[in-house]
Amino acid sequence: MSCPEIIRITPFAIAALLLVMGLLPPPLTAQDTVYRWTDSQGMVHYGQAPPPGVDATPITRAAPRVDRAPQERLERAMEERDQRHEETRAEQEERERQEVSERIRAENCARARTNLEILTARGGRVTIRDNDQYRVIDEEERQTRIAATREQIQEFCRD
Repeated sequence: MSCPEIIRITPFAIAALLLVMGLLPPPLTAQDTVYRWTDSQGMVHYGQAPPPGVDATPITRAAPRVDRAPQERLERAMEERDQRHEETRAEQEERERQEVSERIRAENCARARTNLEILTARGGRVTIRDNDQYRVIDEEERQTRIAATREQIQEFCRD
């Protein structure tokens, strides 16, 4: 048992087809001149070629006007679609930038809180690492670091 294949026509394919159809010349059978003649019984006839020996009056038809409105609507719709796509992409990029910024901010907040806990929890005796060497900081440096760390908490922590 076989399934019939489903042909899926995309909006792009439809747009391309309409564009090609709009650019094609009118059918080759369409002529610009029609003739008018009266037969022996007084009946008026119109045709692309009069019968031989009949006095016919040529009537020139104007070339059919090409209606550009559908093509212009299609082009506008495609431009609007492209613009919406670009706006959606820009919004997504902005959301991703905000998520990264928020993650970094949260990491900085956690680091500052940990540093403040270390600076205040050990009864004033704090050992830090400078250039692969450990040293005990004096009270003045500890207070300076506590103040700087509190500023970081205010900057990065929102609670």
